[in-house]
Amino acid sequence: MGSNGVILGQFMPPHLGHVALIRTASYLVDRLTIILSTSNSDPISPAIRQQWMEALFPKARVIVCNNGKTPLASNNPKWAKIIRGFHPAKIDRIIGSEEYLVHLAKDLEAQHFILDPMWMAYPANSTEIRQNPFDNWESIPSFVRPYFQKRLTMVGPESTGKSYMADFLAKKYGGPYVPEYGRPYERFRQQGDYRAEELHFIVDGHEAHRKPLSQKAGPILFEDTDALLTAVWAEMLLGHSLPDLEARIKLPDHYLLLDANAPWQEDPLRYYGKQEMRDKFFDKIKNKLDKFGASYTLISGDWNERNNQAIKVVEKMLTNK
Repeated sequence: MGSNGVILGQFMPPHLGHVALIRTASYLVDRLTIILSTSNSDPISPAIRQQWMEALFPKARVIVCNNGKTPLASNNPKWAKIIRGFHPAKIDRIIGSEEYLVHLAKDLEAQHFILDPMWMAYPANSTEIRQNPFDNWESIPSFVRPYFQKRLTMVGPESTGKSYMADFLAKKYGGPYVPEYGRPYERFRQQGDYRAEELHFIVDGHEAHRKPLSQKAGPILFEDTDALLTAVWAEMLLGHSLPDLEARIKLPDHYLLLDANAPWQEDPLRYYGKQEMRDKFFDKIKNKLDKFGASYTLISGDWNERNNQAIKVVEKMLTNK
């Protein structure tokens, strides 16, 4: 029949020590149940933590146990009764790193495995991660990182250095960055006037690209363009706004708005090379940022000045955790 094992924890958030612990547990039993202990005052919602645990450990069963005011972590024998309610099948092994599991295992008539109780192999701490995620970034599993990550998005007219700036910052602070999806879409689309649905395709591609890249990026996710800038493109290309597209805008933590005075570089994929059109494009972007109440910094000057202005913004974002 095989053995049943249970591992308990708050996982708020799960860190690489938890990952190692649960992977070790999976070698000790044939079927593993993760009991996610929660309370009404948890700073990270049970639903989010359940999603994390199910994504990190798809072969395990994840059960949420909400105990009202106190988490499931004490010597009180009532927890054995609660666990039996969730897990009526015989539990062979209780696995974890806390001493209270010795008493719980006895109450459940199971064998306890207390693994790395001092967290020497992985000196990570969920409380420290919550309080200071950026200084503990390497201890956060990739799937969990977007929860703590900040997003900095480059917007501006064409040929103002958005992709250059995103790449520059990602190389300096940790990448990858999210590239603009509109350029490859433009390259391979059929010629002719744009249709409204195509702008949605661009947002689809960009957002889909962002999700996996955010898991590999550092504390700041650098992004070239987003749905807000695509909404401005809709006005430029179609002559009117797209309310259904604007409803999809999810503001980042901050924008870098690159002004329209950078030298124009000719490119067959670009549309608006005349300065009056670049200025019009810039004004529309600024108005859209203001309409949505977005947080942004204007970036201007020569390339060196732009780099320095952007660095100051990133340093401030890293400090204001």
